[in-house]
Amino acid sequence: MDKMGWTTTVVGSFPLKDNLENMEIGLKAQIDTGIEYPCYPQLVPMIDQFLDPIVAMDIGLVKRKGRFYLESDQLELPKDPFALEYGKFIIEFFKNNPDYRNRIKGWKACLTGPFTLASEIIIPEDSVPKPQISLFKDTTAILSYEMVMQLAKMMSRIAAEYNKMGADIISMDEPMLGIIVGRKMYYHSEEEALSIINEAVSSISCNSSVHVCGRIAPKLRDILLQSNVNIMDHEMTSGHNKKLFDKETLEQYNKSLAWGVLQTQIQWAPDSTPDTYIESVTQIKDSIQEAVDQVGKENLILKPDCGFAPLLSIFGEEMGMKIVNGKLRNLVQAKKEIE
Repeated sequence: MDKMGWTTTVVGSFPLKDNLENMEIGLKAQIDTGIEYPCYPQLVPMIDQFLDPIVAMDIGLVKRKGRFYLESDQLELPKDPFALEYGKFIIEFFKNNPDYRNRIKGWKACLTGPFTLASEIIIPEDSVPKPQISLFKDTTAILSYEMVMQLAKMMSRIAAEYNKMGADIISMDEPMLGIIVGRKMYYHSEEEALSIINEAVSSISCNSSVHVCGRIAPKLRDILLQSNVNIMDHEMTSGHNKKLFDKETLEQYNKSLAWGVLQTQIQWAPDSTPDTYIESVTQIKDSIQEAVDQVGKENLILKPDCGFAPLLSIFGEEMGMKIVNGKLRNLVQAKKEIE
């Protein structure tokens, strides 16, 4: 498999309510604006996407008032892969719309990583040793190496099915890694974290990716560099993470870097229009050129910082999608002008 570089993708979520029509709207928007590796639109919360089906299986995980609870001290997980409907949607869409398939280089599947899933499963307090320092009010499965590893194996089985469906990038979204790995490690050793990450991506023969938003600690960067992940995907517009990466190190570890050049954390402004929130082509070109100068075109994948789902509650579907379309269109144009 050739290393991926100098292309465009998205993180996954969109400011649309969850239904089939909106799935098609979100996918067409990516392709119509020129994104080369679109993702199936993630229109359900990333945790619910994988934990709600387990609740429905009635094997020990329950949901109360939007929170997930383990009823015993043993985490039972399905052996058969599930939550495959998103890949089936994209296959069916391209079957019915071959002209859209011919306009892209490939497609991406966005899955949720084991650390992040584990952090949302509340477990009995006496089922794990109490940590000396706790980052969370609740006792969750993230405290248990065995439970996180179980989730990693489950997600690996799911990833294997997306691999068979023909996905070109399969991402494990892991915002929780940015919280538990700082100047020190919380809950797990570096070796344990590395083994969990590698297990989660072990079945992926296409381009594996891990997306971690927010500020990235050098320790986390180093763990991901040492991992079997092909693509490290991070937020960059805030400036916090830019100096963490260089061309030589990426090439030494044979990694691609998905570099965020579009802001996705947006504050509403009075008397605003969609253009108020859309970076100009010139702005995006400057961001891309900075990335090129630092790590090289051949190591870069260009994309938004994070998902676009937060725009739904701020702007609604219509204006939210106008902002998304404008951002993606300008990203593609900026890349063309640098080429």
